[in-house]
Amino acid sequence: LRDEAKRVHAAWGARSYMMSHDEIRCLNWCAACQQRNLTAGQILADNARTCVKILREVNPGGRIFVWSDMFDPHHNAVDNYYLVNGDLSGSWEGLTRDVLVVNWNFGVRAESLKFFAERGHRQLLAGYYDADAQQIGRWLDTVRQHRISGITGVMYTTWKQDYSHLAEFAEVVNRYEAAE
Repeated sequence: LRDEAKRVHAAWGARSYMMSHDEIRCLNWCAACQQRNLTAGQILADNARTCVKILREVNPGGRIFVWSDMFDPHHNAVDNYYLVNGDLSGSWEGLTRDVLVVNWNFGVRAESLKFFAERGHRQLLAGYYDADAQQIGRWLDTVRQHRISGITGVMYTTWKQDYSHLAEFAEVVNRYEAAE
């Protein structure tokens, strides 16, 4: 991981990096994991902590982003998640407060947003997901209603390469900015 991070940074010199800890469907079954005598959550926390440390070494002062789901007790950081052997609770302990969480838990957004805000994380709202472009408005309504602090922006997220709703998405966001 360290070698790869160094090579990526040498090639692009980016100011920010996104860790890919997302939808980890299988964990804590091999002998190497079992010999550690840790929970699945502790293993994931240790991995995230290590990755953050490496990125800090390679790019001091750089921003680090991570998807929310595997560190969110209201999303995938739970017991009995797919083929994960054990409970993923506590995985969030591997994230330092300066790691920016890209939150995509629309279904339980109030609880998820509060959880990360209370831990001191800044958050980026990952809206759209090839659904209704107005969805980002519902994210922003929740932020306002629950007075969530630390929201640094929004991201138009598409898996289908469909940018036909980007203008409408931006209009919704601009309406919220103008109302503040």
